[in-house]
Amino acid sequence: MPTPFGNNQNKDVALISKIKHWVRECFELTKNEIILVTELQCHEKGCPPFETVIVVFREGIEKEQYKFHKRLDEISFEDIQICQHDSQNRDFYEC
Repeated sequence: MPTPFGNNQNKDVALISKIKHWVRECFELTKNEIILVTELQCHEKGCPPFETVIVVFREGIEKEQYKFHKRLDEISFEDIQICQHDSQNRDFYEC
């Protein structure tokens, strides 16, 4: 059953951990900096049916939010690298 924050309860925990590892590596995050990964489903007109949202909370910096118009299991290491490269001076990114 979906929760207000997505439907990750049925997703592979190992996959979420792998994506978090990629984010930590690409963004050179410390262990104290927090990464949230969730898959959302949208039923509104014009909205992609699924998107994966990654939020990064760095020490002393505003949160960074990355949206991918794909399912959680479609996210690749290359997707994370592209977002990291394109994320200069912004706090919201659609990748």
